Amino acid sequence: MPIVKFRRHRRGVSNPAPTVNDKEVNMNPGDSLKTTKPIRSQKTGVMLPREGTFVRAVENMGRQLILVNFGTAGEEYLFPDEILAEPAS
Repeated sequence: MPIVKFRRHRRGVSNPAPTVNDKEVNMNPGDSLKTTKPIRSQKTGVMLPREGTFVRAVENMGRQLILVNFGTAGEEYLFPDEILAEPAS
């Protein structure tokens, strides 16, 4: 399975030097994750569960987005700083 790696870059800087705020995410489809804060669904308006599974990472307009499957609550795109990968047990 492919490993997804990406780094967040500061806005307005073409080639920034790596900083502490850079975030690299290594996840495979199906990996468990948790949200860092309560999140309301953009589609339905209900609060999403805190646990979900990684589907894929995409880039849109220079931003990295993570598609997360929340089971019966559906799928939502989240920013990398809104999720934490759960260690495999």
